[in-house]
Amino acid sequence: MNAPRIVQPEILDGLPQGSPAARASRRDLRIINRLLGSRAWFEGVLREQRRAGERVLEIGAGTGELGRILSAIVPDLAGLDLAARPLDWPQPAGWFQTDVLEFSGWAGFPLVIGNLIFHHFDREQLERIGTQLGRHARVIVACDPLRGRRTARLFSLLSVLIHAHPVTRHDGRVSIAAGFRHEELPRLLHLDPTAWSWRVRETWRGASQLVAVRHS
Repeated sequence: MNAPRIVQPEILDGLPQGSPAARASRRDLRIINRLLGSRAWFEGVLREQRRAGERVLEIGAGTGELGRILSAIVPDLAGLDLAARPLDWPQPAGWFQTDVLEFSGWAGFPLVIGNLIFHHFDREQLERIGTQLGRHARVIVACDPLRGRRTARLFSLLSVLIHAHPVTRHDGRVSIAAGFRHEELPRLLHLDPTAWSWRVRETWRGASQLVAVRHS
C-alpha cells in the first residue's frame, strides 16, 4: 500500500537563484530530467496534439531549459513562473512573471504544459488551477513524480550515482511524496470526464505522465 499524497515546501523554491546550492540543485535536476526522458516525451506529445497556430503555455518554466528546446518546434510558446525571464529565453517567446494561481491569461493558451510542477500544489490549489484549465484549455500535458516506494528507491540510488546536492536529496523525497498515482492528477484538477479524455502513463523511471484532451 502506497502512502497518501503529502505536500510540503521544497528548499530550492526559497533559495536565491544565483546561490551555489540553487545552481548545484538545478544541475542535478537537468540530469534527472534527461534520465526521465521528459524532453523527448513532451516533443512527441506536442507534435501529436498541437494544432497549427495554437499557442502553448509552460507553467513553472523555471530557468527555461525545457522551453528553449520546445521553442524549436513551437513558435508560439510562452513561459510562466515566479522567477524572472531567463536571459537566454528565446526572444520571440513570451514570459509571465507571476503566480500560477493569480494568472489571468489562460484564455490565450489552448495548450498548457507543465514539467515537475503540478505536484507542488495541494488539493485546493489544484482545483483552482483546474477550474481555469477546464474553462480555457484544449490540451493539458503534465509530467510529475510517480508517488511510491519504488520511485523513492530509484531516486536514492540515483542521488548516490550523480553525487546529488543535499538540497536535491531533500526536495526529491518531498516531490515523490507529493507526486501522483493512477488518475489522481486529472481528478484533483476536477476535469469533467464527460468533456475530457485523458491517458496517464506511469513509467519505470518514476514519472507520472498525463495527456488530457477536451472533446471537440
